[in-house]
Amino acid sequence: MKDFVLNGIQKDIEEIFYPYVKVKSDTYTELERDIEPFLMNFFKDINYFKHNPDHFGTYKVENDTFDRSVCWGLVKGKGDDTVVLLHHYDVVSVEDYKTLQPYAYSPKELEAELMKIKEDLPLDAKMDLESEEFIFGRGTADMKGGGAIQLALLKRYSQMENLQGNILILAVPDEENLSAGMLSAVLLLKELKEKYNLHYSMMINSEPHQRANKKVGVISEGSVGKMMPFFYVRGYLSHAGKIFEGFNPVNLLAEIVRRTELNVELSDYAGDEASPPPTWLYFKERKNHYDVSLPPSAGGCLSILTLNQEPASLLECIRGICNDAFTDLISEMNQKYKIFRERINKPFEPLPWKARVVTFKELYDEAYDDYGESFKAKYNTVLQDITEKVQAGEVSIIEGNFILVEAIYDYINDVSPRVVIGLAPPYYPNVANMYFSDLSDKARNLSNRIMDYSLKQFNQQYTREYFFTGISDLSYTSITNSKVISETLHGSMPMFGDLYSIPLEEIENLSMPCINIGPWGKEYHKVTERVLKEDLFHRSPELIHYAISTLLDWEQGNCKHLHETAMTV
Repeated sequence: MKDFVLNGIQKDIEEIFYPYVKVKSDTYTELERDIEPFLMNFFKDINYFKHNPDHFGTYKVENDTFDRSVCWGLVKGKGDDTVVLLHHYDVVSVEDYKTLQPYAYSPKELEAELMKIKEDLPLDAKMDLESEEFIFGRGTADMKGGGAIQLALLKRYSQMENLQGNILILAVPDEENLSAGMLSAVLLLKELKEKYNLHYSMMINSEPHQRANKKVGVISEGSVGKMMPFFYVRGYLSHAGKIFEGFNPVNLLAEIVRRTELNVELSDYAGDEASPPPTWLYFKERKNHYDVSLPPSAGGCLSILTLNQEPASLLECIRGICNDAFTDLISEMNQKYKIFRERINKPFEPLPWKARVVTFKELYDEAYDDYGESFKAKYNTVLQDITEKVQAGEVSIIEGNFILVEAIYDYINDVSPRVVIGLAPPYYPNVANMYFSDLSDKARNLSNRIMDYSLKQFNQQYTREYFFTGISDLSYTSITNSKVISETLHGSMPMFGDLYSIPLEEIENLSMPCINIGPWGKEYHKVTERVLKEDLFHRSPELIHYAISTLLDWEQGNCKHLHETAMTV
């Protein structure tokens, strides 16, 4: 069986890979839809799907601005054990290619153009270009290379008879944005499970992997989580010439930034692995025009990657940091004010400010307690307006959060300074096979078996990590405490359930282990994005096939292909 599946598979991958890359599918644009006819034609050209037209199709992303779809195909064999193959088909835009933009989606043409400017490339990229061991181009690594491998394998499996188990492939949009494709794919997985009586043994993603040591590949048994705490700091207005009569929110937000940016105490640790420390992605004083008054407010957003945290515990930690920053800043302001008063021979009285940190829900409840349904009606009107503007691309989803906070502030009687904290979309749960207590031996030992197989078959060393740190759709393969998480998100994420939602209960019910087996890629999202040919055409297909064979208990000779001559190369 191995020989039939893998012999000559490079040709199959090439015939899928180059046209797949050629389709421009920039994330969060209408261009993503152009992938759908490409994939549907792929399925329609395969005999298995000609005879089983109900085993493939498209599944609409719910309430999607661009009317995008998840593309799927199911090769049904005996039994209910099912391996799910996952990849995303969206790519980041190509503005950074500048004059090379016309070649970004055409690897062979791009290579010729890059050769003309190779002396201007980073040394590593120049060496890889000259070696002819890599394929350059947008999406070659992230991640149409992995997608082409999966599609080529599915084609081979579709020509087997007596197939033990089932292979389901999902190609999803929007991974580079909010993972709307994968969130809808969860609902599709539920429907297919019920319709075809499937038991999901494992999900295999084929994101490219990066290497710290070029001689050692990486297999991931999970994926980091991501949360985006937002901070809204309300100040107290004064003329800049009367600075001690006011409270500058930029000063406090800057102090919060200083205490959180690259704060390793906010990293999660699991064995020898750690999530990178957090970083700020958005910081803005919220003043619409220039005058000599202090800004009324300031806001920002922090990206935090997680290995074992849930929203409630993270928000509590953030609240503590904000409260300490607030308290210390008031103390510092009083010290400076005292010195200032002494130098002009004036008496000193402490400033009136007190540290106060509230969650988005607490601010909302305060307004509702004071103004009831009139506040709620106004808030819902603003929410609807912001939702439409975000969907139309007129307002960013992060900015939308702050507009909603300011809408609440119209109904807040206490105008003293305070910090409002919450979460902005997206929310990626952290997942890892190590968190499963009931994994089968096949699943639990799969990485070790793949590593042993690779060393024996290719003399290629691999290492295992529990968390893929590039952030991926694998985050939605499993979850626990869905009710608790849902309650926290409803209270802390302003647009949760309206503009942005996650089928948390369905994810928990479908929870399955996962693994990432993909080719070696470099410099994703850059002009020099590239994928290793040896992995793309040989190693990664064989390792993925080995993983599927192990999970579904395939043995040599256990399955036979339908058309002996159809795959002759």
